[in-house]
Amino acid sequence: MNIHGYQSVGGLPQLTGSQQADKPVTGSGNFATLLNAYVNEVNHDSKEADKAAVSLATGENKNTSETLLAIQKADLSFKMMLSVRNKLVDAYREISRMQV
Repeated sequence: MNIHGYQSVGGLPQLTGSQQADKPVTGSGNFATLLNAYVNEVNHDSKEADKAAVSLATGENKNTSETLLAIQKADLSFKMMLSVRNKLVDAYREISRMQV
């Protein structure tokens, strides 16, 4: 299924329609790579927020709005990652309850 017109999530790899058809799905396939890239991005956002907070506390940076934006960005990306994790756990539990 191809959905055109939507932007990719910042910094994450996006496959075009021809790439999706050419690549077989394997155990270490695109989904694991996508999740790993997203976790790394959330980690990067968190580190940037920590740096901004330390910079503001030490007086190196006087711009509180940039610091608050960095903290909010890190918080929002972490909440989204946590929500995705919860959905994946729920899906796993649902599959494990299926009768074979």
